[in-house]
Amino acid sequence: MAVILEAAARVLEQRGLEGYNTNAVAERGGISVGSVYQYFPNKDALTLALIARFEDALLAKVRDAVTASEGKSLTASLNLIIRAQLEAHAERAGLNRILETEEDRLRPASSDSSAASELKQLVAALLARHRREIVMTVDDDAIEDLIVISRAMVDHALQKDLSQAAASRRALRAVEGYLLGPQADL
Repeated sequence: MAVILEAAARVLEQRGLEGYNTNAVAERGGISVGSVYQYFPNKDALTLALIARFEDALLAKVRDAVTASEGKSLTASLNLIIRAQLEAHAERAGLNRILETEEDRLRPASSDSSAASELKQLVAALLARHRREIVMTVDDDAIEDLIVISRAMVDHALQKDLSQAAASRRALRAVEGYLLGPQADL
């Protein structure tokens, strides 16, 4: 299965969605197309497996960042999370951009993957440690907003090919502005 997933990733990186099909994946992996179908009933199932693989890698980095943030300031903690996101997305930036667009197509907005749920729990735990520093009410909506803001900033930084330092600085400014800025809870 690992051979198939890596072959699929490379086809997407090299040919994009236009050249992405099970025959191309089988050819790239040096296996029969029947072997692909043995594990994945169709191209969308294969793509969802790639998305899950990326989410697992991202979660591992965020988990490590949350652990490393223990005892640090809110700013340092947020910076560690943002850097973890940047590193995860930058490893295979082109592939990850494709997977994000496919995720929007393949998963309804209302469905929450287990990875998304765990990410929310990790962010909630980090924010709970710093609740005295945060001016707004930290509820599920605020946690989701924070994740969306940081993800959008990371995506933008990668599209603009910003340095990690510049990307981190800008994303941190946006996230801190949301959490610490003068707001009325709506």
